[in-house]
Amino acid sequence: MIDLRALLVTARKDGWASGLGEIDDVRNAADALDWEEIRIRRSGPPVSTLRPVETSEANPRSLSAVYGKGLQPLHTDGAHLSKPPDLVILMSEDINSTPTLLWKNPTLRETRIGTPFEALHHGMFLVQNGRDSFYAPTVEGQNCRYDPGCMTPCDSRALKVVNYFEEAQSEATAFDWSSEKKILIIDNRRTLHARSQVAEGDDGRELTRIAYRTGGDA
Repeated sequence: MIDLRALLVTARKDGWASGLGEIDDVRNAADALDWEEIRIRRSGPPVSTLRPVETSEANPRSLSAVYGKGLQPLHTDGAHLSKPPDLVILMSEDINSTPTLLWKNPTLRETRIGTPFEALHHGMFLVQNGRDSFYAPTVEGQNCRYDPGCMTPCDSRALKVVNYFEEAQSEATAFDWSSEKKILIIDNRRTLHARSQVAEGDDGRELTRIAYRTGGDA
């Protein structure tokens, strides 16, 4: 069985961790740890399949509806939820040439010159989630939420946040899906991710996604 607890420790330290396995192994191990599966979309299943699509074929409220098969912006999953998932786990059955970009947000504390610390903690966004829409900053406590697909900046500080994450894209690490049954565990509270532009020949690329709240393991 995959050692999810050990991978969680690495993900909390480094922003993400990877291993090999089956999605059923992940679900069984997570169940043994009493992790809670989270539905990213209200009417969707807890386990979803992510495929590259053209803008005309995409869910109208998804990043693919704006960016299609092009480079996505950095984001966290479930940003539209009042309590986003702690972890996002991606798994690919097959090798593909389109990397996932990863960037660990260093801005929960004022750690470097140029960090818009005040903007991240106090810039206000409208987080769009239908009748459950609400206002929130990007950083609350030790958690970060950001998705330009569902978050609209409401003030000048929020606009600084948008610019900051756009510039951070160039610093992201490319995670390659170079092995079959590769699993990527992302600390969704502190690490942003994005799909790179879909590589030639990768139109059939599929990633399985499942998200969790980890409770006492957080």
